[in-house]
Amino acid sequence: MKRFPPALRNGLIVFVFLLPLLSGVLGKIARSNAWFGDYRAVACGAQKIIDGGALYDLNLKCDGLEGTTAVYVYLPVVAEAFASVIRVIGQDGLIWVYGAIYIVSLAGLLGVTYLSPALQSGGGGAQRRRGLTKGDAPSVFDASGIESTSPAVAGEEKPQPTLLEKIPFAAFLTGSAVVWGNIAVLCHAAVLASALLAKRFPWLFAAVVALCGVIKPVFLTYLLVLLFLDIPLWKRLGWSAAAAAAGLLPTLLFAAEGSALSESWRATLAGFVYTTTPGESFYGWLGLLGLRADSLAANLGWLVFAGLIAVSGLALAEGLKLDTRARIWLGLSLGVLTIPRLMSQDVFLIGVGLAYVALYSPALTAASKPLAFLKDRGRTILTVICVVCLIGGAAELGDYTTRIATLLLSLYVLAIGGLTVVQRRQAILTALFPRKTAR
Repeated sequence: MKRFPPALRNGLIVFVFLLPLLSGVLGKIARSNAWFGDYRAVACGAQKIIDGGALYDLNLKCDGLEGTTAVYVYLPVVAEAFASVIRVIGQDGLIWVYGAIYIVSLAGLLGVTYLSPALQSGGGGAQRRRGLTKGDAPSVFDASGIESTSPAVAGEEKPQPTLLEKIPFAAFLTGSAVVWGNIAVLCHAAVLASALLAKRFPWLFAAVVALCGVIKPVFLTYLLVLLFLDIPLWKRLGWSAAAAAAGLLPTLLFAAEGSALSESWRATLAGFVYTTTPGESFYGWLGLLGLRADSLAANLGWLVFAGLIAVSGLALAEGLKLDTRARIWLGLSLGVLTIPRLMSQDVFLIGVGLAYVALYSPALTAASKPLAFLKDRGRTILTVICVVCLIGGAAELGDYTTRIATLLLSLYVLAIGGLTVVQRRQAILTALFPRKTAR
């Protein structure tokens, strides 16, 4: 590869890691029924609301919406919202409106995640890794649009991942992430857009996450962004608690009402979510061990795992003194990792925060060679994990390698977080509970 000109070499690297996404999309171009299958499930659910049919059905069918690849598993309120639109503009109008929003959402997710760092860094060499170079004045927003209000120290350089350090995470993307038309893509894009201003407007981010939580409660894991922000701890916890309560309440009320519709929803959820498609993260790991995800032990296990990830992320944010931009990306990436049922359409934001961890972690110290390798070679470790995912997908072993890759990413976060806690516990506590200085 070193024999190639740098531009060609970099282009080949980008192409290789984007290959699973590109090949997946191209492979489905000639198969019209493969497109927007998940959207059709929601549109069909809305049609059932209008026609008075069964909303929760493992064999969901609607005239004019053939090719549905999924069943309707969301709350009735989601179908009712889509039904209200259909009554005004019809199914044909809805697909055009939804498709336009979907394309904009995809462009935003891919553009902000992968392209904006290249636009920001511009030049070559070490300059590409810096958000602020010596002598630069601090800017209010970086090129990706994220508000950066952390004070810049004169002469301080802030590490920032380059495109080549982020593109390996594209190995987690597949064609299904694009072609299924899942509403999750709209939610992830909305979360990203509101996260760009999360420090200035935490209430806006909390509201967006709560709304997405009504659609899919697992999206409440994105509240880690608020937990990691450099604002007073009581504000972090207050906004997070309010958003979690607002996002969970509709699901809890519907599950507790004990109606025939609610029972049908429970049965559909158990069959389709926990058994048929457990995903590529915590529930998927349990599946590799032959364990069911719909048990009390599994849910408690996930709470422990999510708690450890949250504590590790908090330690990294405070112990490594991440700036606002890095904290937001860390919250987004760990929010993805803690989604218990991680699907192909949920991985757009998985990598950027981890790339920041790899750039900041060399500031730690290590007494042993394994720990020194862990903290100093984070970019290598993350790239190898992504390559495992890439090769597994090419060898049609993605059902195993993707789950293993997300597990390894989680273990990396826990290991670096634990090392940070051990070395900088006092600094973390001081940052979280600052003492008022005497006048």
